[in-house]
Amino acid sequence: MATAASVGSAFEKISVHLECSICTDKYKQPKVLDCLHSFCEECLVKYRDGAYQGEPRIPCPVCRQETVLPQSGIQGLKTNFHLVGLIDEFELQEKVAFSAEAKLLCQVCDKGNEANDRCLDCETNICKDCCKTHQQFPTLKTHKIASVDDIRQGKVSVPIQADEYKCQDHMESVKFYCKTCEKLICQVCTVLDHCKPDHDIIDIGKTSRKYRQSLKNGFLAFEKDIKGLEISLRDVAVFEKLLNDNTTKARKGVEDRAAGVIAKVKAGEKHLLDEITTQQKEQKKRLHEHEKTLSNLLQRKKHSLETSQEVTRNASDSLFFSLHPVISKDMDKLRGQPTPKMTGLKLHPVFIKSQKLDIDLGKVVVEDMWEMCQSFGKKGSGKGEFESARGIAAAADPDEIAVTDWKNGRVVICDNQGQTKNTIPIGPNDVIAVSNLWVCADVCKVIVYRRDITYKFGFGTFSDRDKVGKTDVSLTSVAVMANGNIIVGDKKRKVLTEHNPSNGDILHTMPVKIRPTYLAVLSNGWIVISNREQGLVEVVDVSNGKAVTVTTIHPTIAGKPVQQCRGVCSNSSGIYLAVNTGYVNTGHIHHYDCACQFVSCLAQGLYSPMGITFTANGQQLAVADYYSVKMYHKV
Repeated sequence: MATAASVGSAFEKISVHLECSICTDKYKQPKVLDCLHSFCEECLVKYRDGAYQGEPRIPCPVCRQETVLPQSGIQGLKTNFHLVGLIDEFELQEKVAFSAEAKLLCQVCDKGNEANDRCLDCETNICKDCCKTHQQFPTLKTHKIASVDDIRQGKVSVPIQADEYKCQDHMESVKFYCKTCEKLICQVCTVLDHCKPDHDIIDIGKTSRKYRQSLKNGFLAFEKDIKGLEISLRDVAVFEKLLNDNTTKARKGVEDRAAGVIAKVKAGEKHLLDEITTQQKEQKKRLHEHEKTLSNLLQRKKHSLETSQEVTRNASDSLFFSLHPVISKDMDKLRGQPTPKMTGLKLHPVFIKSQKLDIDLGKVVVEDMWEMCQSFGKKGSGKGEFESARGIAAAADPDEIAVTDWKNGRVVICDNQGQTKNTIPIGPNDVIAVSNLWVCADVCKVIVYRRDITYKFGFGTFSDRDKVGKTDVSLTSVAVMANGNIIVGDKKRKVLTEHNPSNGDILHTMPVKIRPTYLAVLSNGWIVISNREQGLVEVVDVSNGKAVTVTTIHPTIAGKPVQQCRGVCSNSSGIYLAVNTGYVNTGHIHHYDCACQFVSCLAQGLYSPMGITFTANGQQLAVADYYSVKMYHKV
């Protein structure tokens, strides 16, 4: 049996959800605002009289959304009878639970027997003898009987029979709902105040299921919105860490530079440090404001969804219809409301030292600055030459770069200086490094080689053996997922296939909306799909074995949509994408943050950039630029 202390602790946790946030006591005559937050009627009257006396509307004390008051004021707001019922039920459960130390007597017989059970339908405590008699009556056999011990331990909740909702004008039981007035009405109302044909009257018993389903249909979109907001909030924390890390790095750069210069540079040092601090404060302010906006919207949507689900599941028809208008109105207002975008964020105050030995230490910049540090390869088919360098991958120990030299029908393995070490004589579209392997996506199958380029195994992307060789495929992309599985993009069939990395067995086949020309995997497991023909990028969630679109990126160059999106890769700071206008020498490498918002252009004027990847140490970005490979690093 649960102890009084443990039961008390459990009830204390539950009771918090039944307390008015203004008076912190259990709700008394709770009134519901348009945002679905409820407060005691008396608390709302005092709140309105204190700061909003005479105003036609009041902001919610919790979320600040405004509610237009009816002519009768606070009293005219809808009473949350569902909440009233929950409080009554809780108090009854609490009363039974806290009777653990006292002897409950049977309420049926007058023998003074201890009540060991309770009929939940009759709301009566009964002894063993009366329980047997109770269950012998045909009309009482369907009643639910629960032991007092189970009730005390919280295993069984004690329901309370809700009072029938009464018409406030005629005190008759309501049986109808006036869609025109959005009001529950009784039989008298249909004759006096809500006559047809001016009023659209429906029977609540017959149409309750339809209205409940209408609300349920909106739950999925709400849940998706909430998930997106939660992810955006996590991204804010990641951004703030990046901002702090880069601020620390920039400060150290300033301080190290200043330490090597004579005392007269102190004034310049202070100026730069102040500028960094200002930039940090401004960016933190933007982050915190955005975080507050996301948090407020998240809480609003969670509250709306939870309230709607609770009422839809458990409220009686009459209580449900009393709240339906305000619930529907709130859900319609919030459903599908896009996640607020964060604008103007610059993550890196970067220190650039001056080359002059004077009091000018340098400057602080808030944009990423990249430069090409190495380039190798030229047009041709010989050693150190490429014809359509399409895919690229990097591996460590030793540092190597693999390039799919598509037209020359080979994979070229180079050292970190660009010198050719080996070649694999196949014509794959893409390549990735997985552990000590090279995984190559050929046109119709995936072939796995060891790092010493010896063959290990190959696999297809069909689960039905009869279709192999009979269906057109074009495997253009391959990536490794966070769990180690291999994911392959089939451009012809517009599908992603997930495979066991040890033997290539197919785990999932997932249709996608755009052709997966190139793939990348984000740290949260989402897949980034780059489509060459449509010039766009789609981010999908594949956690449930299906590709569900999260967001879409539409890159631009000089304000105009790009013609082609090609190679894509990612790290903790976001997504890196190769794009062009459809002509040679117009290639750009764009950086997008984890929320898929444009950050900066780190390179432009490339010939025809295709595959891109970070080197194994993450310090350089390697670009397969058709006839050459170009390496970039951050200044």
